[in-house]
Amino acid sequence: MTLDLFALLREEIRPALGCTEPAAVALACATAASYLEGAPQKVEVETDPNVFKNGMGVFIPGTKKAGLHLASALGALAGKPELELEVLSGCARYLSAAEAMVQNQQVTVTPSRPRGNISILARVTNKNGQATALIEGSHTHLARVTVNDQVVYEDIPHETGNKEDNISALLDYSIRELVAACKTLPDDAYDFLLACARSNQKVARAGIEQKLGFGLGHRYQQLITKDEASKDLGTLALIATAGAADARMSGYDAPVYSTNGSGNQGITASLPVLTVGEELGKSDKEIAIALAISQIVTLYVKQHIGKLSAMCACAVAAAIGASCGIVYLIDVPYQTLEETIKLMVANLTGMICDGAKVSCSLKLATAANTAVQTALLAKEGLTTPTGDGIIATTVEDTIRNLGSVSNPGMVETDNIILDVMQHITANNNN
Repeated sequence: MTLDLFALLREEIRPALGCTEPAAVALACATAASYLEGAPQKVEVETDPNVFKNGMGVFIPGTKKAGLHLASALGALAGKPELELEVLSGCARYLSAAEAMVQNQQVTVTPSRPRGNISILARVTNKNGQATALIEGSHTHLARVTVNDQVVYEDIPHETGNKEDNISALLDYSIRELVAACKTLPDDAYDFLLACARSNQKVARAGIEQKLGFGLGHRYQQLITKDEASKDLGTLALIATAGAADARMSGYDAPVYSTNGSGNQGITASLPVLTVGEELGKSDKEIAIALAISQIVTLYVKQHIGKLSAMCACAVAAAIGASCGIVYLIDVPYQTLEETIKLMVANLTGMICDGAKVSCSLKLATAANTAVQTALLAKEGLTTPTGDGIIATTVEDTIRNLGSVSNPGMVETDNIILDVMQHITANNNN
């Protein structure tokens, strides 16, 4: 295999402080502001509809406040662009100044960029001039910077070195080939994957113990304590995954390791696998291989679904990846992994993304439990026949069909979701 999977994993698994859409917006604002001398006086942001949708209601770390307007102001005032998705680290002390900018209508955010790709244009103005920063294609890909209408930076592939690794190359390989390659990665790759997963596990523990956010992980743990829920593998994976999502969506001031630009995908792709591996007494090497399989399959599925869409990739793509990692841990033939993918597609396809928010932990909990139960059912011989809905003969064609349902199939669904959310927000503000 010519594709460097370890390099790809390092590129796609990154620390993110808070939800990645507000972070990406703050990153664009911080980048633009960094090209100007003096404090920002006006911040104008244009995003694609999906970034706008995902940033409307999620909390910003350390502030107990939510929204893209506040993220934009904080980014422009005090963001650290060199930290990428941790751009707002240490910015909470500027909260009052940022809120004043928002209240004084010095910040505008509109979903006016083209749909279909991550796109964020930030324009920062002060007495010394105006600068813009365009983030496009991914949450951290800086495409262009202008100062007083003059282009001072533009990404040119193979010249600037700022272009993302081309993860579309994953589609040149079969799932079987990718899974096999995950078993022969260098030890550094396995150490990296374990460290990222265990970092996410610490966030999960905080969410559970401190009853953060939606409090789902904490409440499920209480059900076990009261003997009102069983302490099985699926429930344990559910609790860990929900706990991390509870913490992250509440604005807990600690990063999680994201996958393909999404912290919740990183949580779902890692914690069910880590939890099952530890409960089964597997070695670090075995757990790390399972994590590699989970992450690579997640990235493969995401290439079909798209970066952001109407379908909840955190509960679909990442859960499919997690189920594959779990299959590896329960010692079954490779074909069981393909059957698991088909079962997951038959089960979770169509779960919508209605923005990042505290109740995201519900969807992640469902996804984590489903990933575990599906792997175990596949081990017992459960299969989905070809032609059963969108299930195709091959697993690759099945994933391709899943992608078609997402895009173009759910594009209008995405429009309606955003319209409904904006309508609710407008009514609440009246």
